[in-house]
Amino acid sequence: MHLLRCLYADVLKTKRTAFMWVHLLAPLLYSAVCLLYFHVRELDGAHIYELFMTPLAIALPFVVALVCGLSVSQEERAGHFQNIVGAPLPKLIPYFSKMIFLILLNGVSIFLAIGLLSLGFLLSNAELPLLPFLIGGAWLVATSVVLYFFYFFVSCLFGIGASALFGVAGLLMTALMGTGLGDAWWKYNPWAWGTRLSGYAGIVEFEQMEPVFLSFLQQELRTGFMIVASVILFVTVISSIWFYRWEGKKALE
Repeated sequence: MHLLRCLYADVLKTKRTAFMWVHLLAPLLYSAVCLLYFHVRELDGAHIYELFMTPLAIALPFVVALVCGLSVSQEERAGHFQNIVGAPLPKLIPYFSKMIFLILLNGVSIFLAIGLLSLGFLLSNAELPLLPFLIGGAWLVATSVVLYFFYFFVSCLFGIGASALFGVAGLLMTALMGTGLGDAWWKYNPWAWGTRLSGYAGIVEFEQMEPVFLSFLQQELRTGFMIVASVILFVTVISSIWFYRWEGKKALE
């Protein structure tokens, strides 16, 4: 019950702020731009998937960094972090409430963008299989969890500027890991998981391929799932220990 109340409080604190509007308007604008582009190009489902999902996956680290920075900045201005470290509750409840809230907003934004894209194709009487996009979106949400923990940690200790800087670095790293340079290393790099796993999921759903290659991609997805789940569990435990000991002051103060 305490967790649900904290989540509700987070919604109330942000529902009339630019923070909430960004999560609603950004998917609308992105989907509108994509629909305009796809309207003037004759593309099959596989190319539409790639052109829609890849920019999302590449931009996600910077977006997560910015969102975490804004959220932490809001908490600092509201009461020097006392709303999350000084609340009369078990200390970890406000922390996990904040993380769950941010991750849920991320999921809402991603699936809203996918829904608007699907609606645009439906209104234009064009066919677009929705399931591959939902699977790809689920991969993007799942692989962003570790990024949220990391950028929230950076924002708490060093502020929004450092978080944005790391976000730009993450964006560039994600773009590089999506090329051949990341073939051997993507499993060990959380910034590569989104673009790789959502990309592999799209290939499996859309492409006709040899059984050997299909089996390889399915194995990569299973391995990726195990890695992502294990690292999320590990990071959750480590971040809980850190936050329990943190007193709400930046390292630079």
